[in-house]
Amino acid sequence: MMLISQTNARPITDFGQPLGDSLTLDKFIISQNIKAERTPEGVFFTAHTEGVGSTPQQGDFVKIRYVGKLLGGKIFDESPKNEPYAYQLGKQQVIEGWDIALQKLRVGARVTIYVPAKFAYGAAGIGDVIPPNSPLMYEIELLDILTPAQFQAHMLSVENAEKRAFTERIAEQLLADQRAINDYALLHRIKAKRTESGISYMITKEGKGERAKLSNKITFHYEGLFLNDRVFDTTKDREPLTFKIDEENVILGLDEGLQQFSEGSEGYILVPSRFGYGAFPYEEGKVVIPGNSVLIFKINVLSIK
Repeated sequence: MMLISQTNARPITDFGQPLGDSLTLDKFIISQNIKAERTPEGVFFTAHTEGVGSTPQQGDFVKIRYVGKLLGGKIFDESPKNEPYAYQLGKQQVIEGWDIALQKLRVGARVTIYVPAKFAYGAAGIGDVIPPNSPLMYEIELLDILTPAQFQAHMLSVENAEKRAFTERIAEQLLADQRAINDYALLHRIKAKRTESGISYMITKEGKGERAKLSNKITFHYEGLFLNDRVFDTTKDREPLTFKIDEENVILGLDEGLQQFSEGSEGYILVPSRFGYGAFPYEEGKVVIPGNSVLIFKINVLSIK
């Protein structure tokens, strides 16, 4: 079986003058002596396994495995080994080159397709991953055409797998953070206690009255440090910070940790990254927090109202 009909196929040795950004791709195909066929749109195919099943149409749900590469061979994206990718053809869920290509394949086909930039990410590219005006190469295996019910079941399975993986990553990061906090506390002779959620603290100077609680307005000075003791923020040379507890005005680690302090007390709050700024970098003004940063706060509570 031919990937595309002989009528629509265009021999590589007689491609004529290509249009627009297909010029680079045409020259690449010839220079690499790649045996391929071309659709009228300018997407090239090399078949490794031609497949024997049905051919998907616009609106069908397809399940595939893929590896995306720049023409130089660098991989920029691929489907997880144990988790095929599924989507609906013709709904602008993927690059147009995929929609063009997959409607030429039968189930079971394994091909390499070469996509002109105009059917991929065009003049914009994607940051440092895909340069502007880049033709792309994909290794694709068409595994199945799904019914709507099968597609929904597949997406639910993917969602559940992602939730499990996320939960596992959170648990692993929290464990790594706790180990780092223990090492920091040992090195600095901090005899820390830990809240039920995992935030550590130590009172070095007792205050007076009751500890802070929900809805209290608390005013305090702080010095924020990384594990290497580098200061990332401080109120030392400015007004103290005032906020009402449990109104999401500060990170969760401070919100919960400060409830262990009373007026006039001083001490430390050691915050796992989950209760700080999480896995993503944070930047505001001169404050820059890398992702997954454990944060150490030296606290001096001035008043609780």
